[in-house]
Amino acid sequence: MPKFVECIHSSTTSQKMTYEVELRRSTRRSLAALEREHRQLIYRRLSADNDNECHVGVKMFPEKGRGVVALRDFEKGQFVLEYAGELINIARAKERERKYSLDPSTGCYMYYFNYNDLNYCIDATKQSNRPSRLVNHSRIQPNLQTKLITFQGQPRLILLARVKIKRGSELLFDYGDRSKSSIAAHPWLAQ
Repeated sequence: MPKFVECIHSSTTSQKMTYEVELRRSTRRSLAALEREHRQLIYRRLSADNDNECHVGVKMFPEKGRGVVALRDFEKGQFVLEYAGELINIARAKERERKYSLDPSTGCYMYYFNYNDLNYCIDATKQSNRPSRLVNHSRIQPNLQTKLITFQGQPRLILLARVKIKRGSELLFDYGDRSKSSIAAHPWLAQ
């Protein structure tokens, strides 16, 4: 709705003129509002049982096998995926890891972390409709970083854009495993 504003027409006269001007509301949002919206988006995605809204896809890479690519651009700091799987304690994780090593056709998609001074693992080995387990490693040029958050009283691992990510880019994060035995078994961890 137009508003009317009175102003002095000229500096040499005191004649007032009335102008009709369109007042617009700013669409800018505060940093707190943007952070609140981002947090709500993350919580909505964590509540879903699939990653349909995440705009990522699975692709075959000649040297690596399956990997995950961005189907749209992501800004730095933006939520991309949850590292989804079963939350288990360390004792169960070590037992499963031993079991998985006995079957060469089974991979091992375990993510170990500390939460409230206790050690946990997300076991994403079981095939699912959640592609985060297929995100490949890069120690040198990761474009994702993991962040531990609490959602509904449980620890959850999310993957955020570490840098601006262009559509079509392979998604990569640093697995963080630097042990000599792991690097001997998997030399690509050093890259």
